[in-house]
Amino acid sequence: MVTVEQLQDDSFLSQCPPPLSLQGIFSGIRIPLYRFGSNSVLDKGSVGGISCLIEEEQSVLDSILLAQWEDRMWKGLFRYDVTTSEIKVIGGRRKFIAQFNEGWSRDCMPKLGKNKIPHQKDVFEFSWMERQEELLFCVASGEKLNPELVLSAAVPDCGLLITINSSPVEYGHVFLVPHSSYILHQFLDARSLELVLHVAVEVNNSSFRQFYDYSPSASHIYFQACYLQIPLPVEFMPLDTFFGDGQEGMRISSVTDYPIKTLVFESNHLNMMMEVLAEICSCLQEKLIPYNLLISDRGKRIFLFFQLQTSKNFCTLSAWECGGYFVVKSRSEFDQATEQALLKQLTTVSLDDEGFQGVKRLCCTIAGKFTS
Repeated sequence: MVTVEQLQDDSFLSQCPPPLSLQGIFSGIRIPLYRFGSNSVLDKGSVGGISCLIEEEQSVLDSILLAQWEDRMWKGLFRYDVTTSEIKVIGGRRKFIAQFNEGWSRDCMPKLGKNKIPHQKDVFEFSWMERQEELLFCVASGEKLNPELVLSAAVPDCGLLITINSSPVEYGHVFLVPHSSYILHQFLDARSLELVLHVAVEVNNSSFRQFYDYSPSASHIYFQACYLQIPLPVEFMPLDTFFGDGQEGMRISSVTDYPIKTLVFESNHLNMMMEVLAEICSCLQEKLIPYNLLISDRGKRIFLFFQLQTSKNFCTLSAWECGGYFVVKSRSEFDQATEQALLKQLTTVSLDDEGFQGVKRLCCTIAGKFTS
């Protein structure tokens, strides 16, 4: 059961006196707020334990996200109508997916404000700070047993801000931005990963995918998410399990017969999987190893892609490209796309065999600490 709390001002975006508990760029902003229930699936460990979620029914969080996103679509805040983009499955064994979209751009990503100093609190400025209508809502932990929706609330501390991407890759494409006035979220941490996994569980939609691209040069972390019409090719690849904690526990497998080195973490016990993955990512960040995350299957499967270190220290491919989904801006490139060309593109950036074996050993060592 999800309760709805109505405050004095019931408009979704309105101005109000600055809240005393927050400082900086979010003062005066009121937005819809979805608070998770304290009866958390992550704390309980079993996905089946989350209250009142049935896979066949649309969840409250799913309906909020889609309603807010479609509202911004009808208001003309996107650069194009992504729902009209042409999509095809490329012939071949791996069934890569190509989308033709002349308007798509990699440049519509969160950036550091020009007049900000990196060590200050709340310094990260996104395009929606000038256009607040791009900020959809916020999710955060709650103290009540069941989730609740507050239609108009001040931006809370330690939450996830959900904003549109004005240059969407797919339907429902949003940014999920960890926010705290006391923590500089420069790299992926367990708290941010926990919130994102909680979103995956409570959205409860098999089409919903979340993505994260690690870059050593990033000034602030953010996830992305969208609803995919077709499952990603990597999700159908065969697996070779090399770590397992019993029949109901966590499994770590390598994806076989795939051009980019990939691991898959699977579990019905999300809290343990989240803690293991957060520590693994922390180690990868310390070693400046580029990686990407794909969260699918309502949070129960997480794909970890490994790319080669480059002189510029950034990921050359996005997580959806690593998963086998490519957006092209040229009609000729779309029409002539082949599996062979995309295989080469993925293989070129992939971590080598020796490095991959080292990563697998690292994963076993870390996972063993949590499951022993």
